[in-house]
Amino acid sequence: MTAILHLRSITCIETAETFGDELYVTFNGTKRSLPNMTQGQTKPLSDEFIFEGSPELSLFENDGDHWYDRDDFIAKHTITESPADTTLEFKATSGSQGSPGHYALNVSITTDKTVPTSAILRLRSITCVKTAETFGDELYVTFNGTKRSLPNMTRGQTETLSDEFIFQGTQELSLFENDGNHWYDRDDFIDKETIPPLPADTTLDFESHEGGAEDAHYTLSVSIIPGP
Repeated sequence: MTAILHLRSITCIETAETFGDELYVTFNGTKRSLPNMTQGQTKPLSDEFIFEGSPELSLFENDGDHWYDRDDFIAKHTITESPADTTLEFKATSGSQGSPGHYALNVSITTDKTVPTSAILRLRSITCVKTAETFGDELYVTFNGTKRSLPNMTRGQTETLSDEFIFQGTQELSLFENDGNHWYDRDDFIDKETIPPLPADTTLDFESHEGGAEDAHYTLSVSIIPGP
């Protein structure tokens, strides 16, 4: 049986780092960035993972994963295919690198029969041809009502991606440079591409010719496959 894990929200009970955490999860071979968090914050999530069996959902604090400073593991939970709505507690073991990190994730598990889908968009990699900002870009995409953070990028850089989106019909994938989206400094729209629910492996070109992201240029390698 195929099931889908839905991340609904995350609450920070205690951070691993003094000034806030940069988080990500791994699940079933996929890595997903989560919002940056400070103590007491709760933020909505909209990530979905398709899986079979009983894979582990692991939470990490991102330190850049250098050889001299590996990312901090906080905790993990085994996820089964049984339908459920639950809150998972992720608390680092005392004395570990992720300590005193402590989080709660609200999640749902549904079977494929309860989620009508027609296709899955998989982001494979992103390459920066030219940045929007002088010293590098903080990027995100929006697709089918979902917002996903991407790696920070500098000119000439290529990064592997593993994000997946479940969708129906034809949708637009939009790329933005994150400026905090304040009223006085909105995020910079770069470009958008229309994604039909047809099987494909392709490279999409995102290039801005106006606005705050003028001259920014990225390519995204993606796959579209039939839905579960």
